[in-house]
Amino acid sequence: MLVRFQLGVQIIFKFNHMSLAIQIIIMLLFIVFAVFFMVQFYNVVFRGYAPFISSKRKIIKEIIAKLELREDGVIYELGCGNAGFLRAARKKFPQAKLTGFEYSFLPYTVAQIQNSLSRSKIIIKKKNIFKVDLGKPDVLYCYLNLLTMKKLEDKIKAEGKRGLKIISYQFPLPNIKAEEILEDRKDKVYFYSL
Repeated sequence: MLVRFQLGVQIIFKFNHMSLAIQIIIMLLFIVFAVFFMVQFYNVVFRGYAPFISSKRKIIKEIIAKLELREDGVIYELGCGNAGFLRAARKKFPQAKLTGFEYSFLPYTVAQIQNSLSRSKIIIKKKNIFKVDLGKPDVLYCYLNLLTMKKLEDKIKAEGKRGLKIISYQFPLPNIKAEEILEDRKDKVYFYSL
């Protein structure tokens, strides 16, 4: 009887410790996500940054199907988040140099983890998109917001090389006429060339 009682107490004691550990993990996750959302809110509302929203896979597939690029071409994704566009581009253009730029810590970290797990050759850099040299890419993909696209337009005109293809999901460059607009219900993709 005594042995069974002690065993029962030990099991309950271990369960309570495990329960406390699970509670701590849940609280830590909650704090991380709360901080992430507060930072996102601050960046979107007060700094004019684009929120972390991924491009729809269906739209990415349609863009990639239309995209033409030489074998060793260079593709940049500005505000890449988890680099969904670059991952899809890698399948069609395995020899291309693919680089994503993300300034926000959590999406950048997620992209780096996904890269490590898939052993991808995609390069993800934690960098402000306004400090990126836009003279190198052949294709520039972005899903930002209207204010950011307006600011980015002058940088693209000043630094982009002749023949640069710009693809913008949802938000147009305000003063450059799109060569083509792909529409699918509420979604729009703008294609430009310099």
